[in-house]
Amino acid sequence: MKLDNRRWMLLVAVLLSFLTTVGVSAQKSVPNPTITIGLDANYAPLQYVDKNGIPHGYDVTFTRALMSRMGVKFYYVPSTWKKVEESLIKGDIDLAMMVYSSYRKDSVCYSRPIFRLYYQVVYRKSDYKSFDFRNIKGKTFAFLNSRPIGELMDREGAISVRVYDLDEAIRDLAKGKYDAVICYRYQAKYLINHYHLDQLQAEDISMQPREYCYVSHNQDLIDDISREIAMMEAEGIVDEIYGNDIVETAKSKIPVWVWYLFGAVGVLFVGAYIFLSYRSRKKLKIANAMLETNYKILEMSHMELEETNRQLIAATEKAEESSKMKSNFIKQISHEIRTPLNILSGFVQVITTPGLELQDDEKIKIGQDIVLNTNRITNLVNKMLELSDAGSRNVIERNENTTAAQIAGDAVTATSIADANGIKFELSIEPEAEKVNVVTNLNSAVRALSLILDNARKFSGGATDKYVRLTVMAKPNTIELAVEDNGIGVPPNEAEHIFEEFVQLDDFYEGTGIGLTIARSLARRMGGDVTLDTSYSPGARFILTLPR
Repeated sequence: MKLDNRRWMLLVAVLLSFLTTVGVSAQKSVPNPTITIGLDANYAPLQYVDKNGIPHGYDVTFTRALMSRMGVKFYYVPSTWKKVEESLIKGDIDLAMMVYSSYRKDSVCYSRPIFRLYYQVVYRKSDYKSFDFRNIKGKTFAFLNSRPIGELMDREGAISVRVYDLDEAIRDLAKGKYDAVICYRYQAKYLINHYHLDQLQAEDISMQPREYCYVSHNQDLIDDISREIAMMEAEGIVDEIYGNDIVETAKSKIPVWVWYLFGAVGVLFVGAYIFLSYRSRKKLKIANAMLETNYKILEMSHMELEETNRQLIAATEKAEESSKMKSNFIKQISHEIRTPLNILSGFVQVITTPGLELQDDEKIKIGQDIVLNTNRITNLVNKMLELSDAGSRNVIERNENTTAAQIAGDAVTATSIADANGIKFELSIEPEAEKVNVVTNLNSAVRALSLILDNARKFSGGATDKYVRLTVMAKPNTIELAVEDNGIGVPPNEAEHIFEEFVQLDDFYEGTGIGLTIARSLARRMGGDVTLDTSYSPGARFILTLPR
C-alpha cells in the first residue's frame, strides 16, 4: 500500500519526536563528572594529611562546603606542593588552592580570592627588640621558595636559604641555625604555638600581601567557583570556617607608619590646646630667635634628606622596576609630609616656649596655619589609603539614582575650584545632559571627578590666563564629564603613562602622582574609565566616562 505525502510527513514527525526524546533522556542520564583536587600533604593548618591518609585542615572543610553547594563530586590527590603545582600545570589534576602568581596567570585561571596572606619575619627575642630591615646585609634568612622574598633578599644583600619544610626551619631558627625566617602570618602564629617556641617572636613586614585562590585550567569551573565564593563571603561562611586565625589577615591593615603619623598629629593637636590655654607671654625678640634656630635645624634636615634621596636614586639605577617605584614614592611623598610637619613643629616650639607673649591676631593666625597644615597631612593620608584600593578588582556597587549635573555640582563644591584665586572656572552642562538619570555610586563618582579637577587646578599654573572648564555631556549609554585646562599639557606618548602610580611629568609642581591613578581605578570599578584626549591643545583635556 502506497503512502500519500501527508502520511509520510506525519511519520517523519513522529520519528523525529521520538529521537529527540531519547536524546534528551540520554543527556539527562549522564552524571556530573568527578573532579580531582590537588592537596599539599604538609601545609598545616590549611591542608594536610594525617597518619591514616585522611585529609584535614581549613581548606578541606571549606572545599567540602563549596563543592556541596555547587553539586560537584570530587576526590583529593595528596602530594607535595611541588608535585601539586606540576600536576596542575600539566593538567593531570583539575583543581588546586594556591597563592596568586603573575608568572602563572597566562597558563592557568585564578578564582576570586578567598582571603589575603600577609608576610611576617620570625626571629629570636634575644637577638632583637624589633627587627630592622635596614641592616640585614650578611644575615641568613630561611623561607619557602618565593620569588618576591628572594628578590628582596638579593636586593638587600642578605643570604637566602630556600627550604621545603617550614616546620623544620622554625625549629632550626629556635636552635640558632638562621637569623630569621620569613613566612605568612598565620604560619608563624600556628608553628610558634604548636611547638611552644616562646623564645621566638613574629613581626609584620611591608611586603605586598598575596591572594589565596582556587586554580584550574577550566575557566567555566573557576567562574562558577568565584560566584559561589562571593555568596559564601556575603553569608559569613568564609569567616565561620577559617576563623580569626586565618581570615583576620584578609582585612584591611593600616601600616604602622600611618599610626605613627596619626600619633604625631595628635601630639600637635595637644600642643595647640596647650597654646590656647597658656596665659604666659614672652617678648617677640625671643620668638624670632627661636624661629631662626629652627630654620637652621630645618636646613640641616633638608641637607640630610637630599643626601638620602641621592642615595636612593643611585640605588634605583641598579634595581628592578618595583624598586624604582618604591624609591620614587619615597622621594615624592617626603616633601608632601615634611613641609607641613616642619611648619607644625616650628609652631609647637613657639607656643610651648615659657613666658612667650603673642598678640590675639597672632594666635588666630598660628591656629589657622596649624589647622591648614594638619588638613594637608590628613588629605595626604586619605589619598594613600585610597591608593591601597586602586589595584583592587572589586566592583564598586552602583545602586544610587542621580544626575550628571549633581555629580558635577558636588565635585565643584568639594574642590572649591569655583572660588580658587587666579583661576577662571566655567561649568557647562549640555541641554540633553541636564536631566539625564545615572545609576552609579555617587560618592565614588564625585571623588573621581574631584581628583581630576584638582589635577587641572594644579597644572594650569603654567598659563598666563589660567582657566579650567568642566563640560557635562550625554551619550546614548554613558555620560561624559570633560575637564579642560590651559596648563602645561601632556605629550601624546605619555597618555597612558600618566595614569601609573607616582608618575609626574614635571617635578616643579607639588603632588604625589597618585590622583589620576585613583580616579581611573574608581571609574573602571564602576564600569567607566578616565582617558586623556590627545588631540586637545593647548593644555590638557581629561574625560571621565560613566555608564548610565
